[in-house]
Amino acid sequence: MSSGGAKMKFKKSIIGLVVSIAVTSGLATANANEYQKLDRSALLLESKGVVGSVPAKTNKSGPAPYIVQLNGGSGVNHAERIGELTSSNPGAVQANNSYNSVSPRMAAYTAAMKAKQEKVAQAISGIEIVHNFVHTFNGFSAVLTNAQVNALRNHPDVLAVHDDEIQKPATSNTPEFLGLNSGEGQHVNGLLGEGVIVGVVDSGIAPDNLSFTDPDFLYGDPADLGWNGVCNVGDVPVRDESFGAEFDGADPDFSCNNKLIGARFFGGTFDAVYGIQTDLGEFLSARDADGHGSHTAGTAAGNAGVPAKISGNDVGTISGIAPRARVAAYKVCWNSGYVSPAGNSEAGCFPSDSMASIDAAVADGVDVINYSISGSRTSLVGAVPIAMLNAAEAGVFVAVSAGNSGPTSVTVGTPAPWITSVAASTYDGTSAVNAMEVSYSGTPADNIVFVEGAITAPLSTTGDVAGSLVLAEPLLGCFEAGESSPLDNAAEIDGNIALISRGTCAFSEKVARAQDSGATAVVIYSAGGRPVTALGGDGSFDIPGGMVSELDGGVLNAALTEGADISVRLSSSIFGEQVEQGNLIAGFSSRGPNGSTLDIIKPDITAPGVRILAATTDTLFQGVQGGTQAYLSGTSMSSPHIAGMAALLVQEHPTWTPAQIKSALMTSARQNLTRQEDDGVAADPFDFGSGHAVPPSARTPGLTYNATIDDYLGLLCGLGEDAAVLSQSGLSCADVATTISTDPSQLNYPSFAIGELSESETIFRTVTDVSGINSSYTYTIEAPAGISATVVIENSDDDNILEVAANSTASYSITFEVTENTVFNEWAFGAITFTGDNGIEVRSPIAIFPVPEISINVPESISTSLRRGRASFPVEMLYSGTTSLDYAGLEAPFSFGNETVQQDPDQSFELFEAGTAIYGYNLPDTKVLRVSLREELIDVEGTDLDLYLHYRAPGEPDVLVGTSAASGSNEDIILSDVPAGLYIVSVHGWFIPGPEPVEGEEPVLATANVTPLNWVAVGAQSSTRIRGSRRAIDGRFNNIRITTRGLEPGTLYMGGVTFFNEEGEAQGTTVLEVQP
Repeated sequence: MSSGGAKMKFKKSIIGLVVSIAVTSGLATANANEYQKLDRSALLLESKGVVGSVPAKTNKSGPAPYIVQLNGGSGVNHAERIGELTSSNPGAVQANNSYNSVSPRMAAYTAAMKAKQEKVAQAISGIEIVHNFVHTFNGFSAVLTNAQVNALRNHPDVLAVHDDEIQKPATSNTPEFLGLNSGEGQHVNGLLGEGVIVGVVDSGIAPDNLSFTDPDFLYGDPADLGWNGVCNVGDVPVRDESFGAEFDGADPDFSCNNKLIGARFFGGTFDAVYGIQTDLGEFLSARDADGHGSHTAGTAAGNAGVPAKISGNDVGTISGIAPRARVAAYKVCWNSGYVSPAGNSEAGCFPSDSMASIDAAVADGVDVINYSISGSRTSLVGAVPIAMLNAAEAGVFVAVSAGNSGPTSVTVGTPAPWITSVAASTYDGTSAVNAMEVSYSGTPADNIVFVEGAITAPLSTTGDVAGSLVLAEPLLGCFEAGESSPLDNAAEIDGNIALISRGTCAFSEKVARAQDSGATAVVIYSAGGRPVTALGGDGSFDIPGGMVSELDGGVLNAALTEGADISVRLSSSIFGEQVEQGNLIAGFSSRGPNGSTLDIIKPDITAPGVRILAATTDTLFQGVQGGTQAYLSGTSMSSPHIAGMAALLVQEHPTWTPAQIKSALMTSARQNLTRQEDDGVAADPFDFGSGHAVPPSARTPGLTYNATIDDYLGLLCGLGEDAAVLSQSGLSCADVATTISTDPSQLNYPSFAIGELSESETIFRTVTDVSGINSSYTYTIEAPAGISATVVIENSDDDNILEVAANSTASYSITFEVTENTVFNEWAFGAITFTGDNGIEVRSPIAIFPVPEISINVPESISTSLRRGRASFPVEMLYSGTTSLDYAGLEAPFSFGNETVQQDPDQSFELFEAGTAIYGYNLPDTKVLRVSLREELIDVEGTDLDLYLHYRAPGEPDVLVGTSAASGSNEDIILSDVPAGLYIVSVHGWFIPGPEPVEGEEPVLATANVTPLNWVAVGAQSSTRIRGSRRAIDGRFNNIRITTRGLEPGTLYMGGVTFFNEEGEAQGTTVLEVQP
């Protein structure tokens, strides 16, 4: 839903009676009759597709992987406290990592940490540690039962137990586009990353690829750089009492050199959960079996001038962004794309394995880490973000892929301010692309550009496909009634290649219908003036396919319509040259706003991430062997561009902190980009953060915004993460707040954001001169539309001039105020730019979300029990005058009866998938809507059912508005102030106990019957009165009184109260949960 549209408030939980709803046999039927139930077929009939992704849920029906966090800080935190860690390390000419893990005091401390972790594990029977974390995190990982998890959560030395959920890698020839080879570009000026170590956490590396070799011995001894790492050492297999110990990989041909200076592999958790498929081509070593890790490493720091070949064709030469930087590979992602015989995905990367690699990388001595792996969109205190925080404290710059879930909003992964989140965009230039061989009625063949699809089977795997081209009927090939079916002319398409037009529906629908029609391949041609893309989206298909241009597709369509016979051949070895259109934010690139706090803009920056040519592995787990380079797209590809740029800046400015490096890249970025999915529409900060990186300009940013670990702790305090702060620092948030602002907007960040501006707010920033000379800067401010912005220069006689002494700091503030022209409840964007007397521009984006001023402090929810039919609760008034209220309810639950749910074989929810119980009902504007599951209303014990709620406005796609996927089957979704429309309830069979599978027989999918409960509160019921004083006195509380009669004991009732100020403006709605 757009930021300016109707808004629903999602109540994640109501403290009190929510976990103990009394189940009665007499559920209300009146509402069930009032709200007509719509079944699956009726819901499918008007479906326009789905917006919103559903997070994966790790199998917790048996033992499962977890990360256990102990009280107390990490090794990096301790080094800071005892003075062995400084914010920079001037003594190291070309290194930024200032953590010395092998000093006597640190070695003793980390040994004691490990011993304490072992003691905690031994206190609970049966726990075997997979990984110990001591440098960037204090804790361990293990595969645990539910009983062990509960015991650990009650252990006095345990701070938290985190789910260890499988993640996926987020999937060069761009130095010229980035300006590295001309003018002030780093490469032409001899800045190539010399002496800097880039650690790549990914799927491993191809050690023999020319991007990572040192055949002429041009690199010096890495020990001279303070390197402490090892080569091809890891932790799998680990099936005996040596569990967790280092294990020398079973790959004697793997070797490092003075370019590839280190390689480790971490798969203890992955191996324990899924097993590593060595029989199918995976390696018990740091060797890459996927290509993703080699590609990201090559993009960041691959050698310069490497000849590139694809399928034996010369496609130019490639270079990493920091070609003289050293590479250290950390393999944590396994079983490239593997799907088990039962249809379950058993590939990816567990956070505990990734954390072990970050822990090792910081101790090994890396200066930059690239992490092109998905992560949580909401948590800043999960295990991986905290490990990255400590890496940053040690002086290590961390670049992270923003994610490939765009253009949906609030989809940026790992949105922490201490790392750099990287979006993906296109570049200008040419690329070698697959071509399609076309022959008209026996004429000589000609080639037209053909971009292979991301969701179709790769031609390198399927082999060449040749056949007649057949025009699809209907031409758009979209689902009918929400389901796939053969095309109308399936008999003609069967055994041939389908030609389908782009438009109206997702690529996955078009490919699915072609496959259902028996097509051997599918060709989709672009339409509407849009560029050719790689058929992104959901799904994975068995036939190859791809896209041709609108012009070429139109020619083919016209010829087929006129009766021509067209033969085509698709092959991974047919190539042509494609002109790339630059400066487009990729449609797949994840977007803001930030899911963890609206007061920090994410992503931070964008870089090339579409059709990037870089190294791959010649030992693919799946696919044709022997390749050395490949084109890949994704924010996985843009992130190592930024990692490489950071390495260049570390070389040139070894005393800069990671925050200053990020600042230099952000404040020197450009903004001339548009959105790929919205032709010609300018991109905004939620698409690209500060804009597109310009590495030559980042060399001399003039001013930087610095931030320390204390600043980040203040932000965490402001987000209510007191326990995490205490563990990190030994300080309470009350202590932190005495010296550091806890308002996230006040973090000294290179961008500005206010997630709720109701009247006025002043934001402060401090800049540090890095030019080394006294400088003066004037400013221009582009105030967000409808917002007043006033700049004040601190300690200055002239508010128009920012004076900064050489290597010193200066401060300023911006006061943002709403005006009579403010448009509320919509994001507005702007920027402030400082221009120095040296011509340097320092630009920071601004994002403001204005909201009407709140004059009543409305509680989100109240859970209460009645005494003699009465209850009350206080509401604080923030003004003096008159007030009023409006209420709905109280309403009893109703049900449409039993729903049958089937075990989902892959445990991955999709709307309308077979086996999921689904129903819907149309609602008017509604004050409170609640849907719940209770284990007492399920006929099979031990089930784990999950609950999903979608909203459908007329003519619009279905939007996911609520999810409840806890362990077990007690699930609740509660919304307030919901707009009129259709609401679709789905009950997903994540785990239903059933018979053990019999070898050689088809597994029997277990079923369960469940009775979902529904509450709909639209208007006031005659059985309920809710009253309060009509007088408001500033600073005092009004007592809101609930009076009821005739409510059924043992039944839970729901309602809502909306409070209004003197002008009749709604100030908020309180959800009521009442037990008679």
